[in-house]
Amino acid sequence: MVTPEFKQLKGRVTSTDRFTVRIGKREFLDFSGAAMAVGHNFVRPEELITPLTYLIYRNTYTERLISTLKKLSGFNDVAFTTSGTEACDAALEMNYGRPYISFEGAYHGLDFITNLVSNGTGIDVRNKIIHLKFPKYGLRDDAAIEYNEKMLRMASRKFDLEGGALITELIQSDGGINVMTDEFSRSLKEGIADYGLRLIVDEVYTALGRSGEMFLSRKYGLRPDYLCLGKALGAGFPLGAVLYNGGYPLYKNNLVSMQAATMFTARVALKVLGKITEKRIRFVKDSSKEIMSALNDVDSKRIREVRGMGFMIGVDLGDEDGNPDQGYALALRNKLARKGVVCTLTGENNNVLKITPPVTIPRGLLMQGISFITDELQKG
Repeated sequence: MVTPEFKQLKGRVTSTDRFTVRIGKREFLDFSGAAMAVGHNFVRPEELITPLTYLIYRNTYTERLISTLKKLSGFNDVAFTTSGTEACDAALEMNYGRPYISFEGAYHGLDFITNLVSNGTGIDVRNKIIHLKFPKYGLRDDAAIEYNEKMLRMASRKFDLEGGALITELIQSDGGINVMTDEFSRSLKEGIADYGLRLIVDEVYTALGRSGEMFLSRKYGLRPDYLCLGKALGAGFPLGAVLYNGGYPLYKNNLVSMQAATMFTARVALKVLGKITEKRIRFVKDSSKEIMSALNDVDSKRIREVRGMGFMIGVDLGDEDGNPDQGYALALRNKLARKGVVCTLTGENNNVLKITPPVTIPRGLLMQGISFITDELQKG
């Protein structure tokens, strides 16, 4: 069972800058993902407009956001939610009563259906849920693919899979920054075709630049029936979305929730999308290679593996015998916090240091934070 650590820091935050939080008189660089991809303090006071619901009132900001998302994604339709969890739940609800296929180590939310499909094991016959394996440290692609093929054959003998939905992250965040490979992606496409499945891609974490792509599913050549967005779109404000192509009966006026994509949150989202330019995405890609190289150059027996993509990077930590070491990982996380860099721990054993800087961070501040991390890792 994957349960991210999320230990609170001592003291209370009194203010934030774009990339830091202030506790007392100290500032801490936020590499925890809490900056929601783009950074803190994203909205100026003069932009705090009335959050009118689009359910009743048409407005220029929500309409521009609909048009912009369609243009960027290539999807024909948008249904807005107030979170990524709600987006995933809404997409899953379209297949309610049909089988669901998900992955061990996945996290899609804590609503009813998202909670059922997240982070389980085996075949849940009662709820028609099959939990497949996602490649990770110690589990190669070929072993995961062989297991998954066997599980789908077994499940198909228990209930009809035709018309079911497969939901997946492309980089498992809570699972330990497990990155989907091209080989594994090809096996998914084959399974989807063989069993007549719909594809839901959860890009709450990976879309809008954090993975080094606007939409990571494109890099894998996947064509989702539903693509789910969340925290990155609203810069931390309550906003999510399901992108799709027709056949979505839940919404009125592009809304799943009455307070989704209000005039205010739509304005914020437009500002977010304006910041995620091709130049900024290139910066994320180039900086990611530099960060990965710096982490891989650290001479420490405590590092089992460095993995990730874009600004989603995980350092898998173990003891001298190569076993997951949650104690060392927590001590490292706390040392970094005392140095002024906030990261979190993830993975099944909470032994993976998750490094998720804001997409819009300046290079100097970014590499300063990475230097603190490599220095502490070097001490072993």
